Amino acid sequence: MIFDLEFVLSALRIATPLMIVALGVLIAERAGVLFLGAEGVMLCGALFGILGAVYVGDPWMGVVWGLSAGVVMGLVTAVLTVWLPTDQVVMGLAMNIAAIGLTSFIFRIAADDLQQMSPPMGWSAPGALSENPIAAFLFAVPPLAWLAVILYFVVWYMLFRSAPGLLLRSVGQNVKAARSAGINVVLVRTVALALAGGLAGLGGAALTVGWVRSFADDITAGRGFIALAAVYFGRWYPRWTLFGCLLFGLGEALALRTQVLGGNAHFYLMIPYLLTVGVLAFAECGRAPREVGKPYEQL
Repeated sequence: MIFDLEFVLSALRIATPLMIVALGVLIAERAGVLFLGAEGVMLCGALFGILGAVYVGDPWMGVVWGLSAGVVMGLVTAVLTVWLPTDQVVMGLAMNIAAIGLTSFIFRIAADDLQQMSPPMGWSAPGALSENPIAAFLFAVPPLAWLAVILYFVVWYMLFRSAPGLLLRSVGQNVKAARSAGINVVLVRTVALALAGGLAGLGGAALTVGWVRSFADDITAGRGFIALAAVYFGRWYPRWTLFGCLLFGLGEALALRTQVLGGNAHFYLMIPYLLTVGVLAFAECGRAPREVGKPYEQL
């Protein structure tokens, strides 16, 4: 049977990194910065996440390491695209290429140590609840999936129900009006990119620490771009972005399940990427923040 409980849990595990990274992309682009380097930041978060889990001996410390690596790369992005500024498209592509080389180099140095990765983070239902199917399912959901849901509500509230979110969205919608109102555009975008980088790094750690339990060259395999496509699919709103990530997760889970059942796995492995191409083909139907991709020139 293809669609069973294990299939649903597999889809959640696959969608979790996408959801977290997509929230980071959403914050950056709502602030008016094209976060094309999400793939590279996610890749670095994936490597440093598993390094932290191995060297410290605690998977949650791996999550912290991945998040910290993402914040650093987000700040680097802010310096180059906001403070200087450089072209956001070129900067994003350069970060992705640099991340591939950097992670490959560090991975080969620490390859022997990474063989010691402990099992992923998880929990099981207590004895009294283990017989309850609903409780068993809730405990079977990976902890980082619950974290992604919590982050969804936090990001939604921050963007649309708080004063800092209003400042962030105003910077992304009309930077001249925001500057005329006395808003420090550089500061707002720097903080937004630090948050976006942290979430992208956290998504990378969720991939290696919470699911795969290992690292390999280019392990993200385009998931940063899929998260970017999910944001376009969601029209730059958290709710539909989350739905897009779940849709991509179901596609990849179906591809993995067909490998087990002996189906044409090569065909089904195309599903997440075909969905990405389809989303990007119709992305212009959405209303992107007006300042996305435009360099900000300080007075």
